Amino acid sequence: MSDAFLTRFNFSVEITVSGFGGDEGLADGSPHAARGAFSEVTGLELNIEMTPLREGGYNLGVRQLPGKVSSPALVLKRGVTLDDAFWAWIQRCTDGTFPLPYVSGAITVFGAEGPRGDPQAVWSFTRGLVTKVKSADLSAKGASEVAIEELHIAHEGLARELAS
Repeated sequence: MSDAFLTRFNFSVEITVSGFGGDEGLADGSPHAARGAFSEVTGLELNIEMTPLREGGYNLGVRQLPGKVSSPALVLKRGVTLDDAFWAWIQRCTDGTFPLPYVSGAITVFGAEGPRGDPQAVWSFTRGLVTKVKSADLSAKGASEVAIEELHIAHEGLARELAS
């Protein structure tokens, strides 16, 4: 992908082979074959289900025990990609063939310098699948419109990578 496209965006998404099968066509010799750049990302959150416990002899209130952790789907908005591997992955998610093309990936947040500077934060997700793709409306007037309006990725785990 041309770096000229990436300089206008604050987030990049890299899709990597998960090793769970169905995603072999994405890598073609490179662990980071599918890339896209987006201007907005939502869904970077973790929700912990709490279970109330009324403990005998503890009169200050109900104790809260942590339970399952869940995350909403990642929603990537106003993006662009020229990678055929990215579109091939989206197609594999929608055509229903098995094994499903689960992938892992990373969302990298850039500072004011854009992708040429150091990343400010990196969020990693595991076992992701596309659940929705919305393309930008096409118009002869708006030649600068982006190619992907929204991309939803359901996943089975999300983590913020800490700086070393």
